[in-house]
Amino acid sequence: MNLSDLVDINELRGLCESFTAITRAVTAVLDLDGNVLVATGWHDICAKFHRINPVTCARCRESDTILASQLSKGESYNVYRCKNGLVDVAVPITIGDEHVANFFTGQFFFEQPDRSYFQHQAKQFGFDERAYLGAMARAPIFSEEQVHSMMGFFTHLAKVMGEMGLAKLRLQQANTKLQQGAAIIQSSEDAIIGNSLDGIIESWNPGAEKIFGYTAREAIGNPLSMLIPADRADEEAEIVSRIARGERVNHFETIRRRKDGQLISVSISISPILDDAGNVVGASKIARDITEAKRAAKDLQRRQLMMERTESMARLASFEWDVDANVVTWSPEMFLIFGRDPALGVPDLEGQAELYTHQSTQMLFDVVKKAVSEGLPYEIELMTVQPNGELRPCFVKGFPERDDSGRVVRIAGLVQDITERKRTDDAIKQLAYHDPLTQLPNRRLLNDRLQQAMATSSRSKNYCALMVLDLDNFKPLNDAYGHKAGDLLLIDAAERLKNCVREMDTVARVGGDEFVVMIGELDKDKDESTSKAETIAESIRSVLSAPYHIAFKRENEVETSIEHQCTASIGVTLFIGNESSQDDLYKWADGMMYEAKKAGRNLIRIYRSQ
Repeated sequence: MNLSDLVDINELRGLCESFTAITRAVTAVLDLDGNVLVATGWHDICAKFHRINPVTCARCRESDTILASQLSKGESYNVYRCKNGLVDVAVPITIGDEHVANFFTGQFFFEQPDRSYFQHQAKQFGFDERAYLGAMARAPIFSEEQVHSMMGFFTHLAKVMGEMGLAKLRLQQANTKLQQGAAIIQSSEDAIIGNSLDGIIESWNPGAEKIFGYTAREAIGNPLSMLIPADRADEEAEIVSRIARGERVNHFETIRRRKDGQLISVSISISPILDDAGNVVGASKIARDITEAKRAAKDLQRRQLMMERTESMARLASFEWDVDANVVTWSPEMFLIFGRDPALGVPDLEGQAELYTHQSTQMLFDVVKKAVSEGLPYEIELMTVQPNGELRPCFVKGFPERDDSGRVVRIAGLVQDITERKRTDDAIKQLAYHDPLTQLPNRRLLNDRLQQAMATSSRSKNYCALMVLDLDNFKPLNDAYGHKAGDLLLIDAAERLKNCVREMDTVARVGGDEFVVMIGELDKDKDESTSKAETIAESIRSVLSAPYHIAFKRENEVETSIEHQCTASIGVTLFIGNESSQDDLYKWADGMMYEAKKAGRNLIRIYRSQ
């Protein structure tokens, strides 16, 4: 993964230029192959002297090489005092826990430079001593704390840009995959049904039983119309006519009825079945229950609408600072944003330090100082400290105003509390990657973590395990007490599962009463890894078989307390690196889970490859 694939280089260049303008520090962003993506703000002492002379230039390259070498070894913050007398610093830029680029800054001092050293260096290399010492004097001086904060601030912004780019890239890939109509069946939770051309069911798999509630004995030989609501009859007739003409139907979204009468949303792909003569004699259907996905999409849409409304109704406060008189005036909304009593009045610029965190205060003072000296507008995000100690983010825009001589005499601006927008963004991310009921990772997040585990395993050569488990005796609870009781049991089961694994492992809910557990970094020896995986699976099986005590209110608002016994059938497969695809790992573990079901349930079956 390359940073240039995730970030708009022009935006990154703008960020670097702003960083240089604010800090006076030079910047350079290089990919891991050493290619310069962005470089800004070189100081005269390097650009006009050190990089010109072959000896001092070699020292500069030595600084770059040593810093890059330290980063490749996993160092997170590196300082190098160049033999030319200045300081260089480098930090890695990581996106999704992957090192994708390096950020360099330098050409500054931690303390007042030794003038005699640079006088000697000017004589040694034939530099114009007056010009050289003048360039040295213009190089900035930063404390080590300032440099550490600046580097952390920049790499955090770069990481945010990269994470947004990564999310956008993955979304584009997912949309492309959907548009291409690549119907990939990943697990047996999909219903696979065969029927004759006149609509009589001829085959019915366990996925169909799970989705629609009918057993194979109840379904085979009966008309497919028992699944179709009356108001969908015309729609189904059109589909049948298309299949009869030999057409395919891909990802058709509609409504179907379960045995218990519940209406569910499904996505169906249908292919005609041909006899030896090429005549259409039936249809093969693959149906997926998308009820939860539809509900999640509506919830996401609702949250996005809420965010838009919040932004449209956001309170904007205004301020004005008289530079010469050092007098600040606020609109009434400013007092609300900072939680400050209007009776206390408006603090001057220095007095506003108490309104922000230390880091934000320093950032504000730096950007205001730059605005006064250069007359350029600024935008900055700061963290306020409320009277009760709560931290709340705000967005500040400042607009310098000049007098007839061009001197900045006033700065006016706007401040906006962006706390709710931040919370809404976090909620949307949570919804996109987590199961709304149990808050466990969903299949999308599981697939990402499985990909990371496979990559890590390729490097470490340690085996990992993927477990697919399905709760036994869960359906009777739903049938007897409704989905409220079933949801409470699923939440309890999720907590039990999380307590059975390490923090580095992943427990995901992928639909209904089916969970997936991914165990990373077991052992380099396959037999030892198998033994460890079996021990973990046995612990899970034992924990899930303990009685569930459920208390809930039914429709009559009467408190109901029940005890329900649920076990788990578990299928396990081991993997190392990328020797097998994700699809195969799911398929093998899922197959073992069904073997456990067939063998009597509450059992563990492990896939053993040749």
